[in-house]
Amino acid sequence: MIKLIASDVDDTLLCRNAQVSAKNQDAIRQAVEAGITFTLATGRMFQATVPFAKSLGLAPEQPLICYNGALIRRVSGEVIYEQPLPADVSSLVVEYGQSRGWTINAYFDDELYVSTLNQEVIDYAEHVRVKVTPVGDLLKFIEDGPKKLSKLMIISEPQDTLERIEELRPLVGDRCQLLRSRPKFIEITNREAHKGNALLWLAKSLGLDASQVLAIGDSQNDLTMIQMAGVGVAVANAGQEVQAAADHVVARHEEDGVAQAIFDFALKQAR
Repeated sequence: MIKLIASDVDDTLLCRNAQVSAKNQDAIRQAVEAGITFTLATGRMFQATVPFAKSLGLAPEQPLICYNGALIRRVSGEVIYEQPLPADVSSLVVEYGQSRGWTINAYFDDELYVSTLNQEVIDYAEHVRVKVTPVGDLLKFIEDGPKKLSKLMIISEPQDTLERIEELRPLVGDRCQLLRSRPKFIEITNREAHKGNALLWLAKSLGLDASQVLAIGDSQNDLTMIQMAGVGVAVANAGQEVQAAADHVVARHEEDGVAQAIFDFALKQAR
């Protein structure tokens, strides 16, 4: 029986208007009332995730998986799990990218820092509704401490992301997670920081095993949690790789796929 549900946010739980549909809200409410723990598992910052948790009525003690699994923080703000990027990896990536004029987001202490504001940064910050702080020399900023970053993200045109990932691989080796989460986003986290590891840690902390977990997603950064969950579900707008890895494919994010997954694979069994 499912006791823990994890849902990705963008292009999974949210509709195009960046809202949670009434059907998805109702399914989550019923799951929580049935005693099932519900968490959001996202690449977003905590501050860009917690408003959705509060709108869903999740209790202060409920955990949220953020930064692709680099951080688990309760709705109340309490940090219960953290896997920051090694400082030397952060420096290598920022130095390499900054010298080539790449747009790089650095996430430290749940705040967003960049070298300078440009349209890519402005568009991103408006989309996730967070404040962004330009610091000039981003490498100097992160090495002052040095700072333990939750994540780095490179924003580029879709046709450039895969090429930039291949450029970075020889530089960082296997010392980090390096993936394309959306067409324009390259996300870089601790090599142990991915949604699958974070979700498995959370399940164990709740006294559950993987067979009692339902995970729902659409993107490459959802693959690990879909693969580790007892029931891994892809929404129909997911890429082919994600759909192939899932146990089930449900309706698109715009057609309440999360609600379908919750009703079909959690609530039916709970009743």
